Amino acid sequence: MAKRSTPKKQQANSQSSRRFKAFQNRARKRLANTAKLSICPQCKEPKLSHAVCPGCGHYKGRKALDMDKQIDKITKVKA
Repeated sequence: MAKRSTPKKQQANSQSSRRFKAFQNRARKRLANTAKLSICPQCKEPKLSHAVCPGCGHYKGRKALDMDKQIDKITKVKA
């Protein structure tokens, strides 16, 4: 790893906190835009926007996934 140079003078506390607050604000904006959650109209569970609901399998009022089939596939064990 590359070595960093040593600061010549001590940095003021206000400057350090100002830089840290700017970092916090950027991080908050980035995290706020990552996962937009909405409420499923069928089962009222939170789900990702523009995605199939993991609880009931509905998308835009239609049944997109048959959750019973999904569970049967997972629970079957071949001997």
